[in-house]
Formats: sequence, C-alpha cells, structure tokens
Amino acid sequence: MDMLHRCSKCDSDMEEGFLLEKGDSGVLSPQAWVTGKPEKSFFSGVSIKGKQMYDVKTFRCNACGYLESYALGVQ
Repeated sequence: MDMLHRCSKCDSDMEEGFLLEKGDSGVLSPQAWVTGKPEKSFFSGVSIKGKQMYDVKTFRCNACGYLESYALGVQ
C-alpha cells in the first residue's frame, strides 16, 4: 500500500520517485543502501559480499523540491 507523504519542511504533498545511479559502464540503476563501511574490490570497485542491501525510496516535495529518502526492506 502506498503511503501518503507530507513534506517536513513546508507540509505540501510529496510524490515518490527514485535517485538514479550511473556506473562507469553507463549502466543505470536505482540507489540502494548497504550496511557497513565501503570496502574496495578490484573487480567491482566496492565489495558488497556478506552485506545487507536495502531498496531506497525517495520522495520529492511538489512545492519546495525537498527530497526525503527511506531505506525500506532487504533486497
């Protein structure tokens, strides 16, 4: 069920969207939040082995443009 979000800055309606990540190879993907500190990986740049990843939901205020993000649910 979609949640109704109100802006914490100006109390206007917010709409759901997502922040886009562009990797070195030009691949586009939505953001994810990963537990722990980043660890370097020779092949992928950052290792995520053994770490939990969460989908990030981002909301934008229709009036002032404020962005608010939440890390919800494990991927």
